[in-house]
Amino acid sequence: MIEESSDEAWMTRARPLGPFRCDAAFRIADSLFIGPENDIGPADWERLRVPLDPADLPCRVPHLAATLDLPGREAALAAHYEGLIATARRHGKLTVLAQPFPYFSVTPLLLEAGQPVVSFPWTDDVPQTAALLTALADAGPDGMVWDAIDQGWFIRILVRDGTLFIAEGDPDAEADVVVSAEAGAIAAQASAALARLNGLHAGLIRTFGRDLWSYRG
Repeated sequence: MIEESSDEAWMTRARPLGPFRCDAAFRIADSLFIGPENDIGPADWERLRVPLDPADLPCRVPHLAATLDLPGREAALAAHYEGLIATARRHGKLTVLAQPFPYFSVTPLLLEAGQPVVSFPWTDDVPQTAALLTALADAGPDGMVWDAIDQGWFIRILVRDGTLFIAEGDPDAEADVVVSAEAGAIAAQASAALARLNGLHAGLIRTFGRDLWSYRG
């Protein structure tokens, strides 16, 4: 894991990003697991599934619909969740409605030339994603933006002299990803993504009468 005292060392090897997109995305499932909650193996996880109707939504990354592509497609997004809920009810799997992960999860998205640059394996709901986007949008010319570690993964984001640096990887090893980008451009995209995410989230809550995209408590 990168320590604060070694920031200079990893920042000097950061690779500048090419054309990038900072956004958030809704996970779009293509199937529903209908097996038991416990005592299952990988084969069961793949075998005990029923397909969902294909969503009429563009996915820049497989199974992830970016907020940039969703204005004007709110009805299709709601239709996906309506079909998912109906299938869960039909198979007696109402437990999937109890938390965002995995079927209602939302994640930050950082793409370079259409490909993910950074993973966010433990960011699953709207408040968590909005918190990261807010930190990016509010980042100043210098300082720490985000510093997190969780279950075999870490990410460290900071700004130095107007450049944003990101390191990500295994906390027990050297960072796998070390990149940089113009902080102002990231901030502008994060701010716009946050506004879209909040609007889409509010619309979904109105449609379904409950918040399926946020952890409770």
